[in-house]
Amino acid sequence: MCAHFFNARLDAPSIEPGNPIRMRSGKYTSVVGEVLDWNPPYRYSHSFKFTNLDDPYCKVTYELKEVETGTELTLINEGVPVATKTANYMAQGGEFITQTLKDVIETGKPSFKHRFILTMISMTAFMTPKKCLSENWGFDRKDEPLNF
Repeated sequence: MCAHFFNARLDAPSIEPGNPIRMRSGKYTSVVGEVLDWNPPYRYSHSFKFTNLDDPYCKVTYELKEVETGTELTLINEGVPVATKTANYMAQGGEFITQTLKDVIETGKPSFKHRFILTMISMTAFMTPKKCLSENWGFDRKDEPLNF
């Protein structure tokens, strides 16, 4: 489980490009996509779709760069459909992911605020739509072509 990914874990047969990925927490899958680029330790990119929304796929890229004072993380979102719930979730989620990851690296745990948010997410999991159950999001499922 990764605190910076809202207590979800990355599930994938392999992280090689072309393979499907799933972000899973408990019995639910929140995000699906496909690995687009894997160049450790500098770059990871994948398509991205929330399972509870009917919005199209977008693209997320994580880039690491060595700088004089340590390591710089850049989170890039591309093709996010404008004025959608996906756009709103991505704006809020990007800050949560980067800040929580920073906190975990620097202190070993998320901030109190983010631990509280993670607790609330866990407590409300029972309200997750049934369409998000992991049994509905197998690795063989293809919803639409990915254009990235």
